[in-house]
Formats: sequence, structure tokens, C-alpha cells
Amino acid sequence: LKIQAHEQGYNAGLAEGRQKGHAQGYQEGLAQGLEQGQAQAQTQQAPIHARMQQLVSEFQNTLDALDSVIASRLMQMALEAARQVIGQTPAVDNSALIKQIQQLLQQEPLFSGKPQLRVHPDDLQRVEEMLGATLSLHGWRLRGDPTLHHGGCKVSADEGDLDASVATRWQELCRLAAPGVL
Repeated sequence: LKIQAHEQGYNAGLAEGRQKGHAQGYQEGLAQGLEQGQAQAQTQQAPIHARMQQLVSEFQNTLDALDSVIASRLMQMALEAARQVIGQTPAVDNSALIKQIQQLLQQEPLFSGKPQLRVHPDDLQRVEEMLGATLSLHGWRLRGDPTLHHGGCKVSADEGDLDASVATRWQELCRLAAPGVL
């Protein structure tokens, strides 16, 4: 009976040891397998993830460039249409010229000596009527210049020239609308 009890105890301990060993081994193996599987999956997916990031970035850059190109092309078309209209009909709003000259007068400290304001001869009378007294007060001379388009003006002083002619402003608009083209 003693041997039988010993055998039963031994077998029960062996079964319990196996069960605990199996459970512990299973948990450790599961944790280790999970860790290795995740590491392997990350390693395999890293190039795919990087490529997807690159594709998204390239797609965004393409969209940004497309927006820029469309806006630039629309601006060029609008400027060309305006140029065609202005080229055929040289009607200029004199109030814009008067405002521009008034802004130049506010910058008067930038010009020393006897600054000379040149405008198109057809604009000369209107500018003289509107700003003649102010120009004289500031010591500016007003001259007609047939090389200028209607609505444009140039200031010449000892320090240099300030070109606010229509042609120069047109070139600046075109340059802003299509950088690198002009």
C-alpha cells in the first residue's frame, strides 16, 4: 500500500509538474513568439510604410504644383486679356495716377534737391490742375514725357529715379504672376 501511495503521489506530482511546466512554457513561448512576430512584421512593413509615405508626399507636392501652375496660367491669361484690352483702348483712370503721385509726395523726404515728376503729356494738364500747388510747395517740377504711357509716371531726383510707369508696373505684375518666365 505504501508503494502504491508513493506511486500515486509520484504520478500526481509528475502530472502536476508537467501541467505547470507546459502552462509556463506555453506562456513564455507565446510571449516570445508574439514579440518575434511583431518585430518581423515591423521589419517587413517598414519599406512598405516608407514607400506609402513617399507616395503621399509626392501626391501632395503634385497637387501643390498643380495649384500653382493653374493659378499662374489663369493670371497670365487675365494679364494678357487685360493687355489686349488696354492696348486697343488706352483709357486710363486719372484718379489712380493722382493717388499714385500723392503717395510719391508722401515719400518726398526720400528725394532731395528738385525732384522732377514726369507724366504723359495728355495727363499733364489734369495733374497740374489737381496737384500743381502741392508739387510746387514741395519743390517738385512737373514735365510731360511722351515716352510714358497714360497713367504712368517717373520721378527723377539727385538720388536716382523711381519708375512708376505702366510698362514697369506691367512687367512687375507679369514677373509676380509667372516667376522665372520673365
